[in-house]
Amino acid sequence: MSRLVQNRVMAHKDLRTLSKYQLILARDQFRKNPPPHIKGSHQGMLEGDFALCISLYHGYELLMQMGLRSLFFYIQGIMDGSREMSRAKNELQRTPTFMDLYHEMETMFLKPPEGPDEPFIYSHPKLERLEEVVLQHFNMWAQSSADKNDGVSTRVMIFSSFRESVQEIATMLNRHAPLIRVMTFMGQASAGKGVKGFTQKEQLEVVHRFRQGGFNTLVSTCVGEEGLDIGEVDLIVCFDAQKNPIRLVQRMGRTGRKRRGRIVVILTEGREERTYNQSQSNKRSVYKSITSNKNGFRMYPNSPRMLPEGLNPQLHKMHITCGQFDHREGSRRSVRGRRSHSEGRASLIHPQNL
Repeated sequence: MSRLVQNRVMAHKDLRTLSKYQLILARDQFRKNPPPHIKGSHQGMLEGDFALCISLYHGYELLMQMGLRSLFFYIQGIMDGSREMSRAKNELQRTPTFMDLYHEMETMFLKPPEGPDEPFIYSHPKLERLEEVVLQHFNMWAQSSADKNDGVSTRVMIFSSFRESVQEIATMLNRHAPLIRVMTFMGQASAGKGVKGFTQKEQLEVVHRFRQGGFNTLVSTCVGEEGLDIGEVDLIVCFDAQKNPIRLVQRMGRTGRKRRGRIVVILTEGREERTYNQSQSNKRSVYKSITSNKNGFRMYPNSPRMLPEGLNPQLHKMHITCGQFDHREGSRRSVRGRRSHSEGRASLIHPQNL
């Protein structure tokens, strides 16, 4: 930051109030209108400083919202080269204070466990609060079920935006088996040497086993917010705040479908808390504009038919049988498809060919 300020491409900012958006905005402005005194290699160096600042800011967000372990795995990806950020790696290695911090985190998180009784390292106060909330839920449910003698099981879903955090939460809760039986759920993409993504088959298997009751706690990234039929969930825990109110509503919609549900949002005091409050304010303003503006918001009842008059489709129900897939036939088709690619495009472009 000091180099960017000295070269007058970034206004002097108090680091405590700096946001990632301000960094990105300043970088875009620098790319569009670089100062006349900055030319050639100097411009490339400042571009690298912007990239380093944004990368470090992401690490700072991980530290504040997810904890020290998530920050360590992110920095480890820079140091071992899997994130392909050689400029950041060289810069950090020349900073003794930072390397001291990195080595301290290495001894904390890379040492092999001494045994099952070794205490878990809570890398963020939110983890302790999360553990407390989930344990309280299962203990209360077990007590309630014993009193009623109804045998109804309960399920919990926990959302966190980062894969490393998902793994950490699952490791922490796994220590309370068999009361808490945990599965993780994340997207298909894999980035570097970090946490590997799930295949589609693995995703379907996780959802199936969670629905069937083999596991009672699902820790998921944002991929689990919508589009999954996971059955009834009694407790939703959001481990981070979302700026977009729609995403929070999507998470909330996972509970309270057949019986009373509960949602807990765990926040870090300060920036994350302000993000959540802003999200709630945005949601209220959307509700207000829909419900109060009766004159400007009307449903139009006289929508025309999508199909022309005289066309009346009839429902035709039939069973479809799927034959055996032959991969050789598929490869032959793809070759033919590549050959006729330009012809196909032409037939789509010209209406007389339809």
